[in-house]
Amino acid sequence: MGISPAESGSPEKEQQAAGVGILLQIMMLVLSFVLGHVLRRHKFYYLPEASASLLIGLIVGGLANISNTETSIRAWFNFHEEFFFLFLLPPIILYP
Repeated sequence: MGISPAESGSPEKEQQAAGVGILLQIMMLVLSFVLGHVLRRHKFYYLPEASASLLIGLIVGGLANISNTETSIRAWFNFHEEFFFLFLLPPIILYP
């Protein structure tokens, strides 16, 4: 099982789906930063930044789930255990 999703189909469609998936993830990250800045600037303490980021992820994930786009775009938003255990978990555990 690889880290990047590979579904049967033409390489052009897979490459386009990968590009759209990466673009959506970058847009969600930028939106989280901007929303966190806006929340701090307006002193809106009722919604923490982490909760706002979770809501953004839920909304985008829900829209990706109900959309009629290529299924390979949705595959980029799936949880990959291999990626988590190799790249995300070690900094959490080993951070001093």
